[in-house]
Amino acid sequence: MAALHRILIVDDEPDLEPLILRRMRRKIRAGLYEFLFAANGVKALEVLNERPDIDIVISDINMPEMDGLTLLEQIRKVDPNIRAIIVSAYGDMKNIRTAMRRGAVDFITKPIDFEDFEETLERTIIQLREWKVALLARDTMVSSQSESNPAAGA
Repeated sequence: MAALHRILIVDDEPDLEPLILRRMRRKIRAGLYEFLFAANGVKALEVLNERPDIDIVISDINMPEMDGLTLLEQIRKVDPNIRAIIVSAYGDMKNIRTAMRRGAVDFITKPIDFEDFEETLERTIIQLREWKVALLARDTMVSSQSESNPAAGA
C-alpha cells in the first residue's frame, strides 16, 4: 500500500480549498493524501510547527502577512526535509527563480491546471521518497562505521 502524504496548501484564495478537496477526493479517500490549508505564511508556520508529519508545502507567492518567498526561507528552519512547490502567475519567472534558489523543488502556474498539479505532486513525492532512502542509507552507513571503529566516534 502507498504511504499517506500530508500536504500543506498555503494560499489566501478561499475557493482553492474546496476545489482541491473535490478534485483530489479519490486519492484522499484512498488514503494517499491528506491536505491541510493555511491562508498565509504565518499560519503555515503555525501548522508546520504543530504537525511535524507534513511532507510537502505548496505555496502561493503573493499573500498577506507573509508571502511565499519568505515562507520558503522559514520552512528550511522548521524541517529541511520538507519539499516545497511554489504557485505563481504564468510568466513570473523572476519570482520562480527566486523561489527555486530558496528551496522550492518545482512550481505550478496559476490558474491551476489540475493535471499539471497532480503530475508535479507525484514527481515531488518520488523525489521525497528517494531523499528519505538516501538519508536512511547515510544513517545506516554512519552507524555501522561508528560500531566498527569506536575510536572514530570519540
